Amino acid sequence: MSDSNPYSPSRPEAFPSGDVVAQRVSIEPIELYKRSMALMGDQYWLFVGITLVGVMLGSIVPMGLLMGPMMVGIYMCFADREKGRQVEFGTLFKGFDQFVSSFIAMLIMVGLSLLVMIPLMIVMSVAMILILPSNGGNQGTTLVIPVLLVFYFVLFIAVFLIQLPFLFAFQLIADRGLTGPRAVSLSLKGVQKNFGGCIFLSIVIGLFSLLASAACIVPAFFLMPISMGVLYLAYRDIFGGSVT
Repeated sequence: MSDSNPYSPSRPEAFPSGDVVAQRVSIEPIELYKRSMALMGDQYWLFVGITLVGVMLGSIVPMGLLMGPMMVGIYMCFADREKGRQVEFGTLFKGFDQFVSSFIAMLIMVGLSLLVMIPLMIVMSVAMILILPSNGGNQGTTLVIPVLLVFYFVLFIAVFLIQLPFLFAFQLIADRGLTGPRAVSLSLKGVQKNFGGCIFLSIVIGLFSLLASAACIVPAFFLMPISMGVLYLAYRDIFGGSVT
């Protein structure tokens, strides 16, 4: 397999030494998708295999707590590719070298999500109990559907906003070897400085993934490494060229 890399990093000062500092950049999702394809180049199918195996293994443990090391391993592969190194499948499992950091970062994200989901589910359950007896018959049944729709919409927005600050945490662990709390803190700063762009990027990635999944699921597997590359490149743009 060729180790040539047709992708040229957008920053000549990439991978400097020193403390990482987030900066405000222009986030253009379609351009990032093009750059992601260029970054993988002739190793695209290798990245398909890496991301597929990583996501499958990461899903084995409940609540995705094993997903952290797998995400770190995937981003290590992208880091090697950008640095011009030969990407190897075994690099995926180097994410376990940062197991503690990635596990803590994932644990924080899961914990915060549960703190929001559990109270919302309790509220929904209470609402269902109150609605059905007091509005029996067809009226009670009719009210259930809009209440459920509102609940799931609120739940989706809440979880989306909670997970948004973690957008670059695993890239920071993979690329800079940061601790879980430090990576989460820096990721939050990066998102805060690029809040609108990060929301827009997340929505575009979500829509593309939804469309791919709707097309018999299979296309989603082929899109997955491209989307991961998009998130890696967004991270490199925000964190890659500024140090103290």
